[in-house]
Amino acid sequence: MKAIIIGAGEVGFHIAKLLTAQANDVVLIDESDAACDRVSEQLDLQTLRGSGASPRLLKTAGIDEADLIIAVTNSDEINMLACQIAHRYKVNTKIARVSNPDYFSTESGLTPTDFGIDLLVNPEQLCVAEFVRLLQIPEAREIVDFEDGRVQLVSFRIKQTNPLIGKSLAELDANGLLNDIRFAAISRRGPSDNGHPIINGSRHIVIPRGPDALQQGDEVFVIGSAIAVEQLLRISGITFNQQLNRVIIVGASPIGIELARVLEERDTNVKLIEADQAKAALASQMLRRTTVLHGNYLQFRLLEEAGVDEVNGFVSVTGDDENDIMACMTAKENGAQRVLALVQQPHYLPLLARIPRLDGAVSRHLTVVSNILRLIRRGQVVSVASLHGIDAEVIEIVAGVNSKIAHKELVSFKTKFPENAFIGAIIRRDRLIIPTGQSVIQPTDRVIVFSMPGAIPIVEDLFAERRT
Repeated sequence: MKAIIIGAGEVGFHIAKLLTAQANDVVLIDESDAACDRVSEQLDLQTLRGSGASPRLLKTAGIDEADLIIAVTNSDEINMLACQIAHRYKVNTKIARVSNPDYFSTESGLTPTDFGIDLLVNPEQLCVAEFVRLLQIPEAREIVDFEDGRVQLVSFRIKQTNPLIGKSLAELDANGLLNDIRFAAISRRGPSDNGHPIINGSRHIVIPRGPDALQQGDEVFVIGSAIAVEQLLRISGITFNQQLNRVIIVGASPIGIELARVLEERDTNVKLIEADQAKAALASQMLRRTTVLHGNYLQFRLLEEAGVDEVNGFVSVTGDDENDIMACMTAKENGAQRVLALVQQPHYLPLLARIPRLDGAVSRHLTVVSNILRLIRRGQVVSVASLHGIDAEVIEIVAGVNSKIAHKELVSFKTKFPENAFIGAIIRRDRLIIPTGQSVIQPTDRVIVFSMPGAIPIVEDLFAERRT
């Protein structure tokens, strides 16, 4: 596949890395020499310096032969214009990052198709939706919805008081606790004693089997029906779908303002803290019921004035990673029930799992990458989610006609299915099936697979449609 990526930031770099790893022909365009040099040093692809909206440069990049264009610069206008040019050259798939909601509001009368855009990605809206999900389930470190929320993947930490500690998965299954749920992975402290890969320097990943038992401090990733996930969380002592009475947001950024708007609609008492006086004044004009406070959010006195010890949630989204993390730790230390930070730099993510006072983080670049991946994966991939806590993905894929995995019991794939991948659920029409070894996948079934990156090409091949 011939792909052109415009923008060599974290999103563009990550997607380019994935595409080149699968032997695609990739050209990356950026206006920065430093960004192009970084890509050239680490990835085997062609880089071009200049504007991604330049017809001449796009022609040089081979747009007349391209199958895919992904425009993810910080300029909405460049991204939209690049897709419009690509549309004239009949590029099959055109993806654009557009942050300003005014372009395609009802009042504008414009739609993404007017610019030839097949997939529109708004990072701010994606981040807000993820923050809301994380706020509603205290102690959940990650939440991914599939099938309109009927199926969920949730990760949470096994605390000392959890009654499941010491129990093997086989024992939990025998007691009926795993009827509609499966443990997809466990991130465990300490070095691996059986060859499991090490992550974060001090944790390893276990793809759990029947004999594996849960331990205190484990971060577990479970997939199942929303009802079964809720039941498991309640057994573990975790409140589900908490009523958000009071929330403090730090940062009058686009994400902070949009999050405040969403919470206002849910009748949540919202207070927004902004250090810049002009931004605070603007936020006060834009929000109807949110109390806007101007001041240094790293000072305890201001947090105390805002009532930090009484809030259900504290979210810091200033865009400065260090300050957002510090604000969350300060809020947690002084009584905030749940603290969440926005993370701009992906290299911070492995470190955050080792900060006990930080309940969760939302990565701007991973939310965008997850939405783009579903259009650039092989086969009939419906959706993809990249996980923050570990280097893994969850894909929802349709079993193709005559695919290798169809019409056979899953137990027969014991040696063919990758060890670092796991089938979590099968959706057949409106029916949810939590698979066993005797389950048989049928063509057109939608299957949710948890997978480490190296196993994904094998999974895609097993599900790909084979023509006779």
